[in-house]
Amino acid sequence: MDDPRAAVHSLVRRNLGPIKPVKAAPLHVARSMHPEEAFRATLSDCLAQITANAATLRAGRSVEGLHQLRVAFRRLEVALGAFGREFGQDWLEELRGRARILSGRLAPARDLDVFVGKLLSEPPKSGVSEGLSQLRGRAESARDTAWQAVATCISGADFELFADDVAALASSQLPLTRNRRLPRTARRMLDRQVARVKKRGKVAISQDEGDLHRLRIALKKLRYTAEFFAPLYPRRDVARYLKKLRGLQNHLGDLNDVANVRSVVSGLLREKNRKDDDGTLRYAAGAMVGWYGAQVPGAIKHALKRYKKFKRVKAFWR
Repeated sequence: MDDPRAAVHSLVRRNLGPIKPVKAAPLHVARSMHPEEAFRATLSDCLAQITANAATLRAGRSVEGLHQLRVAFRRLEVALGAFGREFGQDWLEELRGRARILSGRLAPARDLDVFVGKLLSEPPKSGVSEGLSQLRGRAESARDTAWQAVATCISGADFELFADDVAALASSQLPLTRNRRLPRTARRMLDRQVARVKKRGKVAISQDEGDLHRLRIALKKLRYTAEFFAPLYPRRDVARYLKKLRGLQNHLGDLNDVANVRSVVSGLLREKNRKDDDGTLRYAAGAMVGWYGAQVPGAIKHALKRYKKFKRVKAFWR
């Protein structure tokens, strides 16, 4: 089965690839494949998404392009971790660590994109409009600096070498496992992700925000792994499962927004700017953090309620 996206990496390197944000697409995997072949197809797909979105960003700032680039890195991290554990290939952790480092260099710009484009607009403005305007000014300045770091990252030697190493692994014939039946491998990998979710879910009952964050990460790993193997199973069953999973992730994402506000505001307040009225700015910042903080109890309640329902959803691979 030919993958039309497999050559995107080489095309982009010659400035012939797409110059627009690229979302993840269904993988080209089939039941007849060996697990190693599915792994390499997954790597190729993740790399295609990385290099296509990097090309988009080299052509100019794109909020969606940066978002999709980070999604691609997270998908690749999950693939390297999940397949690496299944195959017993610990050395893949080194490549996974490099993916995490590169993704981390992109994170400040993405956090500030969300903060400026979404989070600053939601709290009430009454009594704090002047301070919020000053906060926006600082955020936009910090955002410009963060975007400069993005440009440096995607044009740097670390990024290029990493992409080439992933491309080499995706096209290699290096033996990774003796397993030959992909459905069995997929089932084990998915069951492993579910076990992690259940473990995080038991702890998250405490309603601690840190525990809920770890549950959100576990669910994200389950989702990406489910998407990797989706073509192996009935489309309707997969769609039903992923719809419930994404809905739960969205509720937990509301809590992540609160964490984003706290982190970004804290960083902005550490900056010095003589033009700002420090008292007005800090009052508005405190009001914003307080407004988002007040949403936490309700968000936790809804998230745990959705998680309880999700646990009853039938796994499509069973």
